[in-house]
Amino acid sequence: MANVSTTSSEKQHEVYGETRVVEPVNSKEYDSSAHEAREDQDDEDAEKKKVSRFQLFYARHRRWFHLGMWLIFTGYFAAALALQVPKGYNQENLILGLIYAWFTLYMIFNHIVPTKFVTKPLGWAYDTVTGPFMRFSRLVRSIIYTFFVFCVIVITVFSLPEKEDSTRVQRLIALFGMVVFIALMALFSKKRRAINWFTVSTGMLLQFLLALFVFRSSAGHDIFQWASTFAEGYLSKSWWGIQFVTNTDMANSGMFAVTVFPAVILFIATVQMLYFLGALQYLLSRCSVFFVKFLQVSGGEAIVAVASPFLGQTENALLIKPFLPYLTQAEMHQIMTSGFATISGSVLYGYIAMGVSGQALLTSCIMSIPCSLAISKLRYPETEESLTAGAIRIPPQEESDKAVNLLDAAAKGAMIGINICLNMAANLIAILALLYAVNAALTWIGNFLTIHELTLQLVTGYIFVPIAWLIGADNKDLVSVGQLMATKIWANEFVAYQELTTTYAGKLSSRSELIVTYALCGFANLGSVGMQIGVLGTLAPTRSGDISRMAFSAMICGAFSTWISAAVAGMVL
Repeated sequence: MANVSTTSSEKQHEVYGETRVVEPVNSKEYDSSAHEAREDQDDEDAEKKKVSRFQLFYARHRRWFHLGMWLIFTGYFAAALALQVPKGYNQENLILGLIYAWFTLYMIFNHIVPTKFVTKPLGWAYDTVTGPFMRFSRLVRSIIYTFFVFCVIVITVFSLPEKEDSTRVQRLIALFGMVVFIALMALFSKKRRAINWFTVSTGMLLQFLLALFVFRSSAGHDIFQWASTFAEGYLSKSWWGIQFVTNTDMANSGMFAVTVFPAVILFIATVQMLYFLGALQYLLSRCSVFFVKFLQVSGGEAIVAVASPFLGQTENALLIKPFLPYLTQAEMHQIMTSGFATISGSVLYGYIAMGVSGQALLTSCIMSIPCSLAISKLRYPETEESLTAGAIRIPPQEESDKAVNLLDAAAKGAMIGINICLNMAANLIAILALLYAVNAALTWIGNFLTIHELTLQLVTGYIFVPIAWLIGADNKDLVSVGQLMATKIWANEFVAYQELTTTYAGKLSSRSELIVTYALCGFANLGSVGMQIGVLGTLAPTRSGDISRMAFSAMICGAFSTWISAAVAGMVL
């Protein structure tokens, strides 16, 4: 825990070799938060001491357990290759090979070669290359690095060969759109001088490289295609549950509630089981290290950002519940932005079942992690001392929330899932009813002026036409794409995707359809604003005022994140 001075009215914070002034922190509140965090750590340490005899035996003979697992995995992998290679290349071979390579490297670095033999040379090379660069002032370094990232993106985009649905003019428009969105966020920043352009530039670079990997490499395409197929196949098993509870005809009816809600319950139950096993915490903490290191954000922000595509806009904050009352303004804004900038895995199957590209949905969710961090830090730069700066730790669950075993974890997940389903149903009913009531009033008003079918989506759809152009949609589809984006803001992405796969099916070009799929892939809508205020306000009642004040800003940032993802897709499509 960093030592926080309580005598000075200002605090000096070291950033990239420079000293910048940050706002003073309430010493009483900060000391209290530090004390509670230490108590949480003590509770976690005490919990770790309660180990079973098998755990002690496993820890004592861990090396031999790992060797046995590696030998079994090697035998299985060799047999699989011998049987599958004659049949030709397929995605399953690629995924199995990547898992085996990761497991082998994990064994090597755990028992044979210390990681320092790799990290030290890399660290030396990094220091050697960046040494002269670090001699410049922070402002000069930011300008040079931002210009470097921009040049990398521009050169890569225009060096790719042209295609019928990806001309250089279309890429130029999408690139211009990305620059416009970033410039608008910087223009309306709460404190432009405090913007960390290293975080912003790195976030954009990571998002661009990921899009390039997916769209322009067969390996990236195959990995995300396999992940989409796996997610669809796994979540589709919820059909057996709803078929047993109702009947075959009902399970095959294609109704929204029958298709989506069972998949939500299955997904949440799975998440709870993974949490009980510790697998989810391991995955999130390891991934968060990358973003803390390269984007220079706090541990709490990184954990929530990584968890958002898996857990969604309200459950993600539960991972850092003890820290919520003590988050800085920028951290709270970032947590809300992460929720608005992506969808959750629980609703993924529902969209895929509608006919939306699963690969595009998964790619957009992953791309939104660095993008949401970058956009939120543009709008709300960090100007305070963070309690989780540089720390990656997921606090333990409260005793009342802990599961006894896997079955109990699945049951708790099912209960959480049904509550989420009821919440979703209530929101959909209320929002759609209100939307169509407003549309009825607008239509009645429009009839006096002989304007037929005057609706909120129609009016605001034309307002979104410039945004549709900036993300790179084809000119003939601008009005349609704008109306879909307006529907998503006023209603939600469910309604927008349903419109995309029904009303606009076959009417959009393949380019416009893919780009709008990215633009709609997020919870940034008015209904979600109320949901986030309600949930986060309950988890951190002392911060309810800050949450309510920043909610709309976070929603706009979440929408901008999805639009930038769409623009990036338009550049490398």
